[in-house]
Amino acid sequence: MSANWYEVTITITTEVKELITNHLFEVGAGGVNENVANPNLLQAYFPEEQKDQAIKDMHTYWVTLQENFPNLPSIQMTLIQVAEENWAETYKQYYLAQRLTDLFFLRPKWDTTTPIPSGMIPIFMEPGQAFGTGLHPSTKLCLKALQSEILHSTRKDKLRCLDVGTGTGILALAAYHLGVKQIIGIDNDSVAVEVAKENMELNEVSEIEMSDMDIRTLKPSFDFVISNILLETHRELAIEYARLIPLGGSLLLSGLLGYQKRELCEFIIPAGFILLESRNFQEWASFLFLRRDK
Repeated sequence: MSANWYEVTITITTEVKELITNHLFEVGAGGVNENVANPNLLQAYFPEEQKDQAIKDMHTYWVTLQENFPNLPSIQMTLIQVAEENWAETYKQYYLAQRLTDLFFLRPKWDTTTPIPSGMIPIFMEPGQAFGTGLHPSTKLCLKALQSEILHSTRKDKLRCLDVGTGTGILALAAYHLGVKQIIGIDNDSVAVEVAKENMELNEVSEIEMSDMDIRTLKPSFDFVISNILLETHRELAIEYARLIPLGGSLLLSGLLGYQKRELCEFIIPAGFILLESRNFQEWASFLFLRRDK
């Protein structure tokens, strides 16, 4: 990969900040920061070979946003070249040790001094170029839902879990720390899979299998499937969720905005699921479904 990196600065408004941040990671950003001096600016970092396509994608996405946010002005972006070590060091200023839930505590790989609070479970992370750093609301929603569903389960050690679009592997790690021993994480991004494997080593966890295998090649069954991705991908995979999860199994979906609940249910429920619980944080949401007969 090229050592030349580019900083893309985008002027945003509060109502679309999380949407833009999420999409920047989706189009390959190595890191996204909120400008300290001006919170209306987002700074994203792309390797040279990805910057042109990323900028094109952002222009297209902005047009889509304007259809839903009529008052959104024209996109404003600036582009400058930066040294790889400069953006990496800058990103470290924003990716800090912190509580993710009342049980999980995030500490970046490079932070060797922040103490882990008593009684909390540490998750050590090197985000690299993978989505799922733990800071995004959808990831935090999944962590809370996992904690609620698995922590007090009497059969958690017998559950078989699948993490779809695993990214950094943070949700798979959380499931493991909650007592699940059979976990597979998959991602169609080979870079993300490598990042996830490195994070497994960083956390001294060897039991979790990370792979770029296609979900369609997996064999049933999984008692708990986690999928923190986009609505349209959930739509494409609904039949696979139903195929892989036995009756009575659980499906946790996120990467979704609250208003997308109705559209999600329109294709997930007919696939053979019933909605048990929804959680909201800011404009984001997670949904827990139970596998049932159609």
